[in-house]
Amino acid sequence: MTRLSTILRTLMHEVGITVTELARQTNIGQPVIHRMASGETDNPKIGSLSPIAKFFNVNISQLIGDEPLDPSRFVGTHNPYYRKWSRLPLLSWTQAVQWPQTLIPTEIQSYISTELNVSDKAFAIRMEDTTMINRFPLGTIFVIEPTMDVQDKDFIALHIENEEKIQFKQILMDGPDVYLKPLNSDFETKKLTKTFRALGVMVQALTEYHTERRPINTETENLLPDANSPIKRRKDFLHEITVESS
Repeated sequence: MTRLSTILRTLMHEVGITVTELARQTNIGQPVIHRMASGETDNPKIGSLSPIAKFFNVNISQLIGDEPLDPSRFVGTHNPYYRKWSRLPLLSWTQAVQWPQTLIPTEIQSYISTELNVSDKAFAIRMEDTTMINRFPLGTIFVIEPTMDVQDKDFIALHIENEEKIQFKQILMDGPDVYLKPLNSDFETKKLTKTFRALGVMVQALTEYHTERRPINTETENLLPDANSPIKRRKDFLHEITVESS
């Protein structure tokens, strides 16, 4: 049995928590925690270790046995409400192609906050086209987690070779064949025939409604929609209709 499994089983016993409940509390897959606790794996991802360490109020080095547990700690100490807000870069579909390898931090102009437990490689994008509009309207913000393994029917951000921008679609896997499915019936589901790179799985969708009807703080310039925002385009469109009608 590995040091990780011994320590993890000890912490779980102290708290009186099962693998199933720990998975629910930390948003880590039950099979992943089971492999850790049983000693089947001794090299789990940081993205899996971090939430578990936070839950038990220890650091990752203590969880895997590189450092001893604090002798002054209270046995059974844990924090079921450990989640904290994370600040993520809001990238354009062109910037996301470079994330996180070559994108310069100073080029990032906007950030969002999420209460999810995400890795330091997570990022956000804003829906820029109508391919998914039946479920995700223009302007919907997606939180993308690069450390998650892509599975059939996930919504993912991906980059196809030689394209300037990323895409956001539902991925369908049929044996060795991979398809990208838009939710808007005006677009076709297409088989992927080019090399592509999955940038991550969508783990949260943030959608605002009636933004054009809400009061705007005119004293804060940054709160005004920019010229390319869906809200601004909608207002310009409605204005054009009004002018033509008159």
